[in-house]
Order: sequence, then structure tokens, then C-alpha cells
Amino acid sequence: MTEEKRMIPQVLAFFDLGQPVKISLIKQGISNHNYFVETAEDVFVVKYLVGQTAVTIENDVAIQQQLLNQNITTPQYLRSTNNTYIYKNEGLQAVISKRIPGIVPNQMNLKLAFEFGHKLSVFHTAVTKLPHPNLKSLMNPKVSGIHSVIFAHDLPKGIIHGDFHLGNALVSPDQDKVIAILDFEEAAENLYLIDLAVTIMAIGTATNDDILDTGLIQETIRGYQSRRKLYQAERELLPEAIQYAANTWIKWFEDNKFERYAQKHRARLNSLVGL
Repeated sequence: MTEEKRMIPQVLAFFDLGQPVKISLIKQGISNHNYFVETAEDVFVVKYLVGQTAVTIENDVAIQQQLLNQNITTPQYLRSTNNTYIYKNEGLQAVISKRIPGIVPNQMNLKLAFEFGHKLSVFHTAVTKLPHPNLKSLMNPKVSGIHSVIFAHDLPKGIIHGDFHLGNALVSPDQDKVIAILDFEEAAENLYLIDLAVTIMAIGTATNDDILDTGLIQETIRGYQSRRKLYQAERELLPEAIQYAANTWIKWFEDNKFERYAQKHRARLNSLVGL
């Protein structure tokens, strides 16, 4: 982290953005490390690539543009003076974007559940292609190693977000409207229903973090269908999709020593009744 902070003035210079006045660590993720960097002119987000590559950044840029075409806010990577998006030096790679006003939500409510569902369906209808296939997306059964009969069905598919949860969105201060969609490392071609299941498992809880709230789930589904109606087969197979998404994440959490999150996902899955 110290080395990353030390390099931030060079990152800003590479993009011709002046000198940093204030640097704040946002979060340490698995695929990247993020910093707020304030200059005399603006506030930027510097993202150091940890698990991402130049190929995934090209996919990010394509997604950003397709969402922008549908008036969906998302970080837009800035180009350097030599027309590249990625700063590279001393083994570090970084991209930079302007800060988007908004907060990372810390709670779920019915309005926000509807918003998450709606924005996910907008993503599915807006993002139609990637320049590079993402064969490492966790929800790919060849990657997850989890078997599900759902993949034997002819269901609608396209580009999915793959990880749309509270930490990958910015919302309004009163936490009832999604302002921006973030982080596309898991974006890949897959069943839309799998993506909806991932989001339901991630946001379908409010006051009790270990118990899924069927009211929130139904509102998420209602929000999703405000843009794209689910087919009858999708509605019937949603419980199976949730089982697959949950078990895939549980296995990933266990394999990567995040047992606390595995336990939460397991408890949420076991609490699901009457969907």
C-alpha cells in the first residue's frame, strides 16, 4: 500500500492531472485497490490492478461505453496523453477515473431492492458484447466446478455483471436510488437468470444479515421485470439458479479462506423459503 501511495503523483502526471492534495484509501479488493485522490481541480479514483489485466480493462471500457449510451452512470476511465488507459511502472498498473458523487449503501430497503433489480435488467439489455470473452468468470460452471441442471435449459443469455451487490453500486444519500454501477471484473456471457440469482443472494437481506427477506427478493424481481420480463421457465428455475449462485460463492469463499462469508451465504441459502 505504501508503494501504491508513493506512486500516485506519477500516475497523475501520466494522465496530466496535476499534483495530489489528499490521498485516501477507499477499499482493498481482491481484483484491485482503490484510492480517492484530490487535486486542486477535481477528485479522482485511482485503481491499481491486482487481479485484473489489460484485457479485462478493455472489456471494462466497452461496458462503460455501452452503459453510457443508455444514460447509466459508471466510472469512465481517462486516457493518457499517449492515448492509453493504463499506467504501468515498477510492476504496478493503474487506471483513473473521475469520482462519481454518491455513497456505497450500507443497508437494504424495498425501494433500493427495486432499483437494484431494475439496474441489473438495464445492464442486461444495454451491454450486448465484449471485445474479449471472459472465460474466468466465477459463474461459469467450468470455473466454479458446481453442477446445475439449469445449464441444460434453453434460457435467455447474454453479458452478465456477475457480482452486482451493495459494494458494487453507488446510491443516493437517502439510499433509495442507484446512481452508478461499478466493477465489471466478473462480466461474461452467461444466463441472465444466474446474474439475478447472484444479486438476490447478495442484497436480499435487511435487518438480519443471515436471513433472506422474501419481500426484498420479490421487490428485486419486480424491479428486474420493469425492464425485462422473465420467461415462465426462468421463473420456475429461479430457485435452482439461487442454489447454484449461492453454492458457487460458498465454494469460492471456502477455497479462499473467507469462512465468515461462506457461513453467511450458507445461512442465507438455508433461510430461503416460499420463493
